[in-house]
Amino acid sequence: MFIRYSRDKKGNLVEKALVYTESEHGIHKSMIDPDALRIVERLKAEGHQAYIVGGAVRDLVQGKSPKDFDLVTDALPNKIKRLFRNARVIGRRFRLVHIMAGGQLFEVSTFRSNKNGSVGNEFGSMDEDALRRDFTFNALYLDPTDLSLVDFVGGYKDLRAKKIKPIIPLGLIFKEDPVRIVRCIKYGVSAGFPIPFSLKRAIRRDSRLLADVSPSRMTEEFFKILASGKAEDVFRALVEFRILHYFVPSVWARMREDIAYANRLFADLNSLDKQKLELENTIAENESANQGQGGKSRTLSVILSYFLKSFLLSDALSVEDSGEKFRESLLAARAFIQPLNPPRVDLEAAVLMIYRNSGLSPLQKPKRIRQRKEHKNKKPAPVDSADSTQLI
Repeated sequence: MFIRYSRDKKGNLVEKALVYTESEHGIHKSMIDPDALRIVERLKAEGHQAYIVGGAVRDLVQGKSPKDFDLVTDALPNKIKRLFRNARVIGRRFRLVHIMAGGQLFEVSTFRSNKNGSVGNEFGSMDEDALRRDFTFNALYLDPTDLSLVDFVGGYKDLRAKKIKPIIPLGLIFKEDPVRIVRCIKYGVSAGFPIPFSLKRAIRRDSRLLADVSPSRMTEEFFKILASGKAEDVFRALVEFRILHYFVPSVWARMREDIAYANRLFADLNSLDKQKLELENTIAENESANQGQGGKSRTLSVILSYFLKSFLLSDALSVEDSGEKFRESLLAARAFIQPLNPPRVDLEAAVLMIYRNSGLSPLQKPKRIRQRKEHKNKKPAPVDSADSTQLI
């Protein structure tokens, strides 16, 4: 382990960060996405700092395979865009760069300052960027070229000790961004880390702030929970903290009124968790098939179907093999999960999936029976005398 120093205002050397080596943290290059590595190498070749940061590093330290790799650098967004052909700058106030490489989307952000709190948008230094992140284990910076792990806030030791420790003061962390409440619960449940009493108290105090979060952000977090492999446990925790109604008020009301529905929902979420690996393989295959064809993978529908099945197949809303009933179910499902707003095509595909798994094909048009027209001048066939007798 190495120590990174800086000088204070008086010119004295002060410890700034701990730097862990490959032999200490156990992350190998084979665990890192090659396209993420190439992006970092390109930025460093241009004289910039560049690191993998956040959840990807957290997963790598724990020996898990990250779903995506977020990157951070001291290069400004417009400079990043000039360096990469498949890059575009997104956002107005908080500008980021999305780089498409190897069929994946990599999000690259510039170091942010913490002078205006953790939600300010001024560019800053690496150590300032670390101090504006939510929890210590999300403030680890990995250089994939030499596999050095830079830790400004003690996140590596907290991660090894299974501690959830906030960087931002408890009086501000959830007020500045209420979505951190959901992430804190998800981190704790997914990783098996206990949430300390002080954080639980802050969650209960500030959970009402989730009512002001935009539906698009809540929808994004909702799908992350469903895809986490711990959906049942996380939803039980959301119920325990009494914040599920900020996601889906109709679902929360139905669970309180109908215990049988609640049990079916948790059973479906349990099935979703068990199918996580198979679903990930299906998602990867779909994305590979759509690559280069301009098509967008609709894999969210698979996950969403597990969440909606217990509602659509309930006694109160039984499905039928008809186009009209399918449209009614689609409208009911949309109303049931409001204010969440998944893409229409994903919701429609999810409802259709539930129908087809029930052995129904509501969008299949029935075969038309064609009747032969008799010719106007055609004379009726003569009736045989024997047949005539039988008719009489």
